[in-house]
Amino acid sequence: MKTSAFRSVLFVPSTRPDRFAKALDSGADAVIFDLEDSVEAGKKGDARKQLALFFGGPKTESPVMRLIRCNVVGSRWIKDDLDLIAHLPADGIVVPKVETPAQIDEIARSGASRTIVPILETARGVLNAMSIANTTASIPALLFGAEDLTAQMGIPRTLDGEELVFARSQIALAATTIGAVAVDAVFIDINKTDELRRDAERARALGFRGKMCIHPAQVPIVNDVFTPSAEELEKAQRIVDAYEAARVRGEGVIRLDDQMIDAPVAARAKRLLEMKRT
Repeated sequence: MKTSAFRSVLFVPSTRPDRFAKALDSGADAVIFDLEDSVEAGKKGDARKQLALFFGGPKTESPVMRLIRCNVVGSRWIKDDLDLIAHLPADGIVVPKVETPAQIDEIARSGASRTIVPILETARGVLNAMSIANTTASIPALLFGAEDLTAQMGIPRTLDGEELVFARSQIALAATTIGAVAVDAVFIDINKTDELRRDAERARALGFRGKMCIHPAQVPIVNDVFTPSAEELEKAQRIVDAYEAARVRGEGVIRLDDQMIDAPVAARAKRLLEMKRT
């Protein structure tokens, strides 16, 4: 599974099969079919039936990753969720409110999916980000849930996002240790497109490589922010080419456009090039 598949991640309620096709055609890299927050308690069974019908139908060729978010580990719905997901051709399972590595291990033992994507959205989950990331499960990404975290802490979520810097940094660093990507929280004000862009740009600056979306209209903006520009890619390629040429000459540091280029700078440029969509 390519980690670039998490540039934009769109949620769709599993009780709304009328929205499934639109979500898959939105341009998002991944779609999460939700069994948790967007499905009220009395409709959990109906949501599972809708997923069984959808995933049981013919699958058309599509680059979109199809993920299913189960309910919280330990909830009264989790067993039925896992029993269903184990028999569906989904690309992975998204696990909400993960707080300990043991919860990931439980999902892995269930056999519901070989690919597990945790959402860290509580204080304990954020503080345990490193140990959660470094389980033996296949974890291509860590997702950050800011709404639940700020609710738990009793603080407002602001546009400046100062209250989220530590939590975002924890998750970005933990993801980096395992070669996974960090995917930022949703932005709930659907019509505030400029503010969405600012929020996404701030997350990218902290090391995130994608963002979750709650509406198809958010996807193009998120894709744009997390796709390097032609100018960025051109500069990165020049750095890599110049550094590789210098290494052939036996030089470890070179000057390029009044900037000193050494191994870390070249490595950062290579990472940027890896973000290019193929």
